[in-house]
Amino acid sequence: MQKLYTELKDKGMDLIAINSGDDKDTINKYIKENNWTFNIVMGGQPGGADYAIFKQYGVQAYPTNYVLDSNGKVVWRGIGFNEPEIRAALEKLGVK
Repeated sequence: MQKLYTELKDKGMDLIAINSGDDKDTINKYIKENNWTFNIVMGGQPGGADYAIFKQYGVQAYPTNYVLDSNGKVVWRGIGFNEPEIRAALEKLGVK
Protein backbone atom coordinates (compact mmCIF):
# COMPACT_ATOMS: atom_id res chain seq x y z
CA MET A 1 0.00 0.00 0.00
CA GLN A 2 2.86 2.38 0.73
CA LYS A 3 4.25 1.94 -2.79
CA LEU A 4 0.85 2.63 -4.32
CA TYR A 5 0.29 5.63 -2.05
CA THR A 6 3.71 7.12 -2.82
CA GLU A 7 3.13 6.74 -6.54
CA LEU A 8 -0.42 8.12 -6.66
CA LYS A 9 -0.80 10.57 -3.76
CA ASP A 10 -0.08 13.57 -5.98
CA LYS A 11 -2.50 12.29 -8.63
CA GLY A 12 -5.64 12.33 -6.51
CA MET A 13 -5.34 9.24 -4.31
CA ASP A 14 -5.46 9.37 -0.54
CA LEU A 15 -5.08 6.46 1.82
CA ILE A 16 -6.38 5.96 5.33
CA ALA A 17 -5.78 2.71 7.18
CA ILE A 18 -8.02 1.84 10.11
CA ASN A 19 -6.52 -0.49 12.68
CA SER A 20 -8.43 -2.71 15.05
CA GLY A 21 -7.08 -4.71 17.92
CA ASP A 22 -3.62 -3.19 18.36
CA ASP A 23 -2.71 -0.55 20.89
CA LYS A 24 -1.34 2.86 19.88
CA ASP A 25 2.27 2.04 20.82
CA THR A 26 2.27 -1.14 18.72
CA ILE A 27 0.81 0.70 15.74
CA ASN A 28 3.28 3.57 16.02
CA LYS A 29 6.20 1.14 16.21
CA TYR A 30 4.95 -0.70 13.11
CA ILE A 31 4.50 2.59 11.22
CA LYS A 32 8.05 3.65 12.05
CA GLU A 33 9.60 0.25 11.21
CA ASN A 34 7.87 0.23 7.80
CA ASN A 35 8.36 3.93 7.01
CA TRP A 36 4.68 4.39 6.25
CA THR A 37 3.60 7.92 5.40
CA PHE A 38 -0.15 7.44 4.96
CA ASN A 39 -2.67 8.04 7.74
CA ILE A 40 -3.44 5.23 10.16
CA VAL A 41 -6.21 5.66 12.69
CA MET A 42 -7.65 3.56 15.48
CA GLY A 43 -10.91 1.75 14.78
CA GLY A 44 -11.54 0.33 18.21
CA GLN A 45 -11.80 -3.08 19.76
CA PRO A 46 -14.43 -5.63 18.70
CA GLY A 47 -17.59 -5.09 20.71
CA GLY A 48 -16.63 -1.53 21.68
CA ALA A 49 -18.62 1.54 20.76
CA ASP A 50 -15.81 2.84 18.55
CA TYR A 51 -15.84 -0.39 16.50
CA ALA A 52 -18.84 0.80 14.45
CA ILE A 53 -16.78 1.74 11.38
CA PHE A 54 -16.01 -1.94 10.79
CA LYS A 55 -19.66 -2.90 11.00
CA GLN A 56 -20.71 0.03 8.81
CA TYR A 57 -18.42 -1.09 6.00
CA GLY A 58 -19.00 -4.82 6.46
CA VAL A 59 -15.44 -5.75 7.39
CA GLN A 60 -15.27 -9.49 8.01
CA ALA A 61 -11.58 -10.19 7.33
CA TYR A 62 -8.30 -8.31 7.45
CA PRO A 63 -7.18 -6.58 5.42
CA THR A 64 -10.30 -5.38 3.66
CA ASN A 65 -9.64 -2.61 1.15
CA TYR A 66 -12.04 -0.05 -0.27
CA VAL A 67 -11.81 2.51 -3.03
CA LEU A 68 -14.13 5.46 -2.51
CA ASP A 69 -14.96 8.15 -5.02
CA SER A 70 -14.77 11.87 -4.25
CA ASN A 71 -18.30 11.72 -2.77
CA GLY A 72 -17.36 8.95 -0.33
CA LYS A 73 -19.23 6.24 -2.24
CA VAL A 74 -17.62 2.80 -2.21
CA VAL A 75 -16.78 1.89 -5.80
CA TRP A 76 -14.62 -1.16 -5.10
CA ARG A 77 -14.13 -3.56 -2.18
CA GLY A 78 -11.70 -6.43 -1.82
CA ILE A 79 -10.38 -8.72 0.87
CA GLY A 80 -6.62 -9.00 0.93
CA PHE A 81 -4.29 -6.80 -1.07
CA ASN A 82 -4.80 -7.08 -4.82
CA GLU A 83 -2.80 -4.28 -6.42
CA PRO A 84 -4.04 -4.82 -10.02
CA GLU A 85 -7.68 -4.65 -8.91
CA ILE A 86 -7.08 -1.57 -6.76
CA ARG A 87 -5.26 0.13 -9.65
CA ALA A 88 -8.12 -0.72 -12.03
CA ALA A 89 -10.68 0.78 -9.64
CA LEU A 90 -8.56 3.92 -9.22
CA GLU A 91 -8.12 4.25 -12.99
CA LYS A 92 -11.90 4.21 -13.43
CA LEU A 93 -11.91 7.27 -11.17
CA GLY A 94 -9.19 8.93 -13.23
CA VAL A 95 -6.34 8.22 -10.82
CA LYS A 96 -3.39 6.71 -12.69
